[in-house]
Amino acid sequence: MSFWIRPARDEDLAEIIALNDLAFGGQDEGRIVKAMSEGEDSVLSLVASDDNLIAGHIQFFRIRIDGAPVAVGLGPMSVHPDFQKTGIGSGLIQMGLMALEGAGEQIVFVLGHPEYYPRFGFSADLAAPFDSDWSGEAFMALRLHPDAPASGRLTYPPAFG
Repeated sequence: MSFWIRPARDEDLAEIIALNDLAFGGQDEGRIVKAMSEGEDSVLSLVASDDNLIAGHIQFFRIRIDGAPVAVGLGPMSVHPDFQKTGIGSGLIQMGLMALEGAGEQIVFVLGHPEYYPRFGFSADLAAPFDSDWSGEAFMALRLHPDAPASGRLTYPPAFG
């Protein structure tokens, strides 16, 4: 079975929420995706799909640094359990990061597996100087532009509570 990556559409929302609930074993991530769809904080939402199934989803959202809308957050990202470890997640991340860089975004943050995200260039050391509700090895950043801020207070959208 082969999947292609495309922008998420409004009619995909229920399936994306169900996928997040299944992949994460709870409703927190699905609730975040739903809130993003209803607000103005979504920057980019992509799905990996064939004609019948959405097998993966990635959400990118706006983060403010010292009040300025100059950063992006990655998450949640979900892959259907039947298709995990097939490259769908990597494809979603790579396509999303290319689109963000092409759109002129400066820096991306993620709270995720410290063994997984560094392969895409994310670094806990780069995120450490930022004042955030999260810290440690699972909180990482990726600089997309050399002029990206190097520190500051991060403000996440209300969907993250």
